[in-house]
Amino acid sequence: MAMNDCEASTSGAVTENYDVFLNHRGPDVKATFVAHLEDALRCAGFRPFLDARSLMKGNPALKSIDQALDVAKVHVAVLSKRYAESKYCLNELVAMMRSGKPVIPVFYDVEPVDLRWVENGPFAEAFLKHKSKGRTQKKLQEWTDALGALAGITAFCSADYKRDEAKLKQEVVKEVARLTPSNDPVDVEPYRVGLQRRANACIQMADNMGAGTGILGLVGMGGVGKTTLAREIYNHFVAEKKFRNMTFLAIHRDSSTLDVEVGSTWVRELQKQLLWDLLRVQTSTSNDYSSWFRKVASVGPVLIVVDNVYKLNQFEVLVPFLSDLHPGSRIIVTSRDRSVYNNVAGRSKLEHCLYDVSTLDVEESNLLFNWHAFQADEAPEEFEGVAKEVVEGCGGLPLALKVIGSSLFDARWDDDSEAIWLEAVHALRQNPDVKGVLKWSYDHLSKPEKHMFLDIACLFCNRGVEEALVYWRSCEDCTSCGGVRYPQTALRNLKNKNLVSVVRVNCFLTTFKVHDLLIDLGQELGKKAKKHFVNGSVAEASIMMKQGTNKTLALSLVGSRKRKFEVEDFASMPNLHFLELPDGCVVNGDFRRISTKIRWLRWRGIVLDCIPLGLDVSCLTSLDFSRSTNLASLWTESQGNLKGFPNILSLNLSHCTSITKLPDCIGQSSHLGVLDLEGCYKLKMLPNSIGQLQELKTLRLESCRSLKGLPESIGQASGLHHVNLSECTKLKKLPESIGQLQLLQLLDVNLCTSLAAIPASIGALSNLEILYASCCTSLVKLPPSIGLCSSLRWLNVGASAECQTFSDGHIGEAWSRLRTLQLRKCGGFGSLLAYGAFKSLGTLTLEDSTVTELPESIGLLMGLTMLIIEACERLQCLPNSIGDLKGLEILRLTHCDNLKRLPKTLGGLTSLENLCIETCSIRKLPRSIGQLSGLRGLEIEGCKNLQKLPTSIRNLKGLRRFMLRDCGSVEAMGALTTLQGLPMWGTTSVTELPASLGLVSTLLAYGDVLDDDMDQFYRGVVGTSQVLEADESGFLKAYHDESSGVTRLVRVGVNQKQVSSAVLQVGV
Repeated sequence: MAMNDCEASTSGAVTENYDVFLNHRGPDVKATFVAHLEDALRCAGFRPFLDARSLMKGNPALKSIDQALDVAKVHVAVLSKRYAESKYCLNELVAMMRSGKPVIPVFYDVEPVDLRWVENGPFAEAFLKHKSKGRTQKKLQEWTDALGALAGITAFCSADYKRDEAKLKQEVVKEVARLTPSNDPVDVEPYRVGLQRRANACIQMADNMGAGTGILGLVGMGGVGKTTLAREIYNHFVAEKKFRNMTFLAIHRDSSTLDVEVGSTWVRELQKQLLWDLLRVQTSTSNDYSSWFRKVASVGPVLIVVDNVYKLNQFEVLVPFLSDLHPGSRIIVTSRDRSVYNNVAGRSKLEHCLYDVSTLDVEESNLLFNWHAFQADEAPEEFEGVAKEVVEGCGGLPLALKVIGSSLFDARWDDDSEAIWLEAVHALRQNPDVKGVLKWSYDHLSKPEKHMFLDIACLFCNRGVEEALVYWRSCEDCTSCGGVRYPQTALRNLKNKNLVSVVRVNCFLTTFKVHDLLIDLGQELGKKAKKHFVNGSVAEASIMMKQGTNKTLALSLVGSRKRKFEVEDFASMPNLHFLELPDGCVVNGDFRRISTKIRWLRWRGIVLDCIPLGLDVSCLTSLDFSRSTNLASLWTESQGNLKGFPNILSLNLSHCTSITKLPDCIGQSSHLGVLDLEGCYKLKMLPNSIGQLQELKTLRLESCRSLKGLPESIGQASGLHHVNLSECTKLKKLPESIGQLQLLQLLDVNLCTSLAAIPASIGALSNLEILYASCCTSLVKLPPSIGLCSSLRWLNVGASAECQTFSDGHIGEAWSRLRTLQLRKCGGFGSLLAYGAFKSLGTLTLEDSTVTELPESIGLLMGLTMLIIEACERLQCLPNSIGDLKGLEILRLTHCDNLKRLPKTLGGLTSLENLCIETCSIRKLPRSIGQLSGLRGLEIEGCKNLQKLPTSIRNLKGLRRFMLRDCGSVEAMGALTTLQGLPMWGTTSVTELPASLGLVSTLLAYGDVLDDDMDQFYRGVVGTSQVLEADESGFLKAYHDESSGVTRLVRVGVNQKQVSSAVLQVGV
């Protein structure tokens, strides 16, 4: 057993996880065979539990031994002649036989037959003693049964090894190794791209969950690589040996897994796998799975991966008791459906994190495709162009990249390889392996979800979410299309299933985003069902071939070359809801023949001067007549019976350059939310009825250059959120009633060059977040009440150069919440900064030709991450307090003609990543610049007075971009010497340039892969080149551009794809 009989009171605690439990009677074999076996097990990498070496003071030894017995993966029972005298040995044996874990019997000077008949062999006397001591018959029977069961297990007998204990212990160790869970790694893709950073992020999430049990969800669309990522994470933990035991359970996606009954084949097989992986228990029934699963807690921390869960009960039948797992355990769940993960995590009430598995970026996509298509990181030169097109067609989906790349692998050697490759994108859309993954997700949607998915994939991808929701709500009681009765619920489900995502374009607009392959799938399904004809040529063919039916709901002819249509072309589609016509096309006939159920109509560049007579607009939710230069009014006098658009949400009349006014009846369009009149150059006024539009949220009047003002009634349009008046050059004032727009969030009056003042009532706009008033050259003041705009986050003001725009009266609640402040030609901002009131300011841009210094209080802007000072022509220096801006990441100083020096405190900008100095009179850089350990970009341009560069620049080991342009002689400044030793400069040893190059005025050096600008820089070089220096780190070339007469010196590293490069531009 694990302790001597006389040691029952010994104290100890299990402080580690044990692989092997050594059951033995100490006085018989502890000092001999068991001691040697323990040493052999430890040498083999196992952690055996013995008493003397395993117990520590603190807790009762018996409790510690019970714990060790529970956590051990394999039990070894060493049976000696006096083994049965120990009640502890016998009790442990009973527990071992009941545990279901592997037990290895070692018969030391006894035989298996001695265990079967305890009343006649060497154990008989021991059992008589137990009986005399009052042991119950039940207890004696338990011991007898356990010994009998042990005798039936294949065992090691010392007699068979002729007292060769060394060989005996070796064989026992081998058997322990065979039966101990190994946590072997799972198979992974031979070539994996983009996994490391994703895996590292997930591992960090798992590590940050604390000491309790945690759940990590990997959610993403089909084929995006969730399983591959889960396998990568699993193998990381295998190598790390963080968990006692681990299991990877893969739910295969087929009809059999729809059945989640306990007796289902797939359920039974995965349950058996989990019990074997975590407990080393083999069971053929699922009836007692729950009781076995509860024993997992005794093992210690475990890792359970459940891959491809698409129903909550699939997870629950495999992992029934999350809270019972040992602290430190982790569960990883992969699913296409976010709601499945949310349910798992929400019901468990455990620590949990979600990782959205996204598609690959362009570089990763190229690597993965090239490997499968060419078995190389880069495509052969002759295939580069077409390979790029194929990769673009795959849209970053790993499954598509692998399938298509593999299918094209052999095509390179075919005679018609070019034609085959040109057909690759089309083949992608027809490949059953790709479509099968995506189609499967669609097939498992509900009917409303399918309806919505087709609408999004065919009609609303990259369009605003709100206008689509209005479209669906308008069909709640529609019998012709079936509709989506609960659009928010259906949309949430589509998002959870990763078929659709919603992207916030800016603070005012969210749009749908759908993977290209899913768009193709949706459009194919829509066409097949004759419901959606949305590809221009396909839609045109549907008309020409009379394919439209009463099932047809959507028709988009955008992209069609056909420019003339007859109303009869659409008459076979009486239930048409969505119609988009080619820009500038002509439609002839009786418009009463067109569907009366149209919700969405786009007909840009309409050649008519008003809405077509007979067109039913009663159901319209969106109307786009933009760029219709002939359109002078919405209705003629003969259409006076029309009373606006009763259901319209969005009306787009932008760039209808003949419109001079809107009809008064526009006020009856009570649901109108967006009115776009941008570029209506002749529009002079808005009707007073505009105030009746209580649901109007967005009013766009940009470039309405004849508009002189807004009606006072605008204040009654209480739902307005955004008003854009930019470039309304004749607008002289805003109405006082604008202060009544309590929901207004954005007011844009940029380039309103005639605007002389902003009304004091603006202070009442408690929800105003953004005010743009740049290039308002007639603006002489801002009202002090602007300081009352307590929600203001972004203020951009550019006023008259002669005025003092700001004063102490402007300091108010607004300034404490500002995130971005841009002040151009605004006098008095120095007094604003002096108050240090900008507690939340992140970006500050200052432009003022009159300012000579900045206040020391600028150092109080502790949240500042970007500081831009431009065209401050009289500014001579920066305050020392600028070194206190510990969060500053970007500092740009441009066209400050009298700025002669930078403060020595510059080195205190510990977070600075980019420093740009352009057209300033700076003579030297402070030596403290070498303390900017995080600096990645340093650009100096047009600083003619700049002298020698400080050698401390060599300390900028993180520098990745360095530019010195038009600042005098590069050699005279010591640039080539200064860059020596920097990682970005490699081992280039050139410190002097050949005289034949002439005066070198510009130096550019890159330590990373070339960016787009630099790539364009190279493409512009047409001429000769010459290698000046080459070594193992790269080469140095001189390029002479014949077109410009400029010579560039280029350094490119060879260890990576352009590890470092430098360009020296030589002036002629």
